Amino acid sequence: MKRIITVFAAMMVAASFNVGAFTLSGTEADLPEDAVRHCATAKSFYVCINNYKQVHKK
Repeated sequence: MKRIITVFAAMMVAASFNVGAFTLSGTEADLPEDAVRHCATAKSFYVCINNYKQVHKK
C-alpha cells in the first residue's frame, strides 16, 4: 500500500511541476518520466533533472 501511495504522490508532483513550468514560461516543460522518478528525492529538483538530461541524451 505504501508503494502505491508513493507512486501516486510522485505522479502528482511530476504533474504539478509540468503545470507550473508551462504557466511560468508559456511552453510545455519536458520532464522525462524516468528523470522525475530518479530526482524525486533530490534537494534541487531542476538541477537533478538537467543533469539527468545531459547524462541520458537521446
